Amino acid sequence: MGSRDGNADEQPVHRVRISRPFELGKYEVTQEQWDIVMRDPHERSGAPVNPSKSRGRGQPVEYVSWEEVQVFLKRMNARDEKHVYLLPTEAQWEYACRAGMAGGEPSGNPDNAWFERNAGGQTHPVGQKMPNAWGMYDMLGNVAEWVNDWFDREYYQESPAENPHGPETGSYRVYRGGCWFDPAPNCRASYRGFDFPSSQFYNVGFRLARTLKG
Repeated sequence: MGSRDGNADEQPVHRVRISRPFELGKYEVTQEQWDIVMRDPHERSGAPVNPSKSRGRGQPVEYVSWEEVQVFLKRMNARDEKHVYLLPTEAQWEYACRAGMAGGEPSGNPDNAWFERNAGGQTHPVGQKMPNAWGMYDMLGNVAEWVNDWFDREYYQESPAENPHGPETGSYRVYRGGCWFDPAPNCRASYRGFDFPSSQFYNVGFRLARTLKG
């Protein structure tokens, strides 16, 4: 994890072991998926529940806070008896983004990411760019993605080598991957963004992780 040439909060580069299996979504959660899960089943009008600023059923949902994502996860967990749905940790997210890359790190380019130069000032439907080596789309660019961890600028200096899950407490939650209005250098595997868990942004969405129950 981390970068030798990145920001101070991405240093030092350190080796991490993830010992427990998990699955990560092939795509960012879309506006259609958000609406299906979050619509009130008792609301007869069936009015859509879509907070996004760039509208499109297949586009990633955005303008959702970390706290609102927890409601989505609670509803997903109520639907599935076999799995536990959650946000990935920073370590899980970066592991999936790197997809086995040895040396260097994945970074955004016109073939694999929507970013400042090619996005045209908005998000785009998921899965239009090339996937990474493990078949996951839009890990870089399009929307940045909330992860589970609290943010600490110096956490990497003392984080455990096995299954790190971030500080126990904090003021900010982390999001990863860069977004549609970021310059290409911010769309890379090690880049860390952060803000209050109650904050909503038109450039931040999320991707589901899940594990088996029991």
